[in-house]
Amino acid sequence: MKLAIIFDFDGVIVDSLEVWGDAFISVCNHHGYGHLSTQKAFLDLFDGNMHESMQKAGISEVTIQEMIEKLVEDYASNMHKVELFKGIDKMLLELAGIGEIYVVSSNFTDLVQNFWNSHRLAKCEEILGGDKEKSKVKKIEGIGKKLPDHEALYIGDTKGDMIEGKLAGAKTVAVTWGWHSAEKLKEGKPDYVVKTPDELVLLTKKILEI
Repeated sequence: MKLAIIFDFDGVIVDSLEVWGDAFISVCNHHGYGHLSTQKAFLDLFDGNMHESMQKAGISEVTIQEMIEKLVEDYASNMHKVELFKGIDKMLLELAGIGEIYVVSSNFTDLVQNFWNSHRLAKCEEILGGDKEKSKVKKIEGIGKKLPDHEALYIGDTKGDMIEGKLAGAKTVAVTWGWHSAEKLKEGKPDYVVKTPDELVLLTKKILEI
């Protein structure tokens, strides 16, 4: 068996909740969506696809694009505050030796790529951000079409990640060190749950029967 090991970025690879949350609250207040300007409201967007959740909250497509552009601008200016979770660099190095690593994120491709390069992380075949395609389902499916002989694992930290990964036909792995609680993650019915990067390496080797 060959594996395509597909990661979400924020909340899985990097600890960025404070940076994203503060930016979201600021943007919501600026656009008159004060009722959404809490960290809980921000996290609730990730019960599904972030873009679709904003639409369901009654935000127009034009305003969503304006808000996302400002969010990304604020995030980029505060990336010096974003750090890798402990053990992630070692985990990626080990996993790159047994599978092909991809990133599927709502973040912008260039921001993720620049962070990846500056931290000299393990080889990543491709980074697919929200600027390339809003739907994580379509992005994961696209990787599957490129690698028809690979089993796809999608590793995320939100209920929405678990739902989109399953819809794309991937096996889903929930990590408990990210944005959503273990209880919330279980609502997305993940195939696997891991508590540490080391557990993720062990799980992957078990799937591959290494």
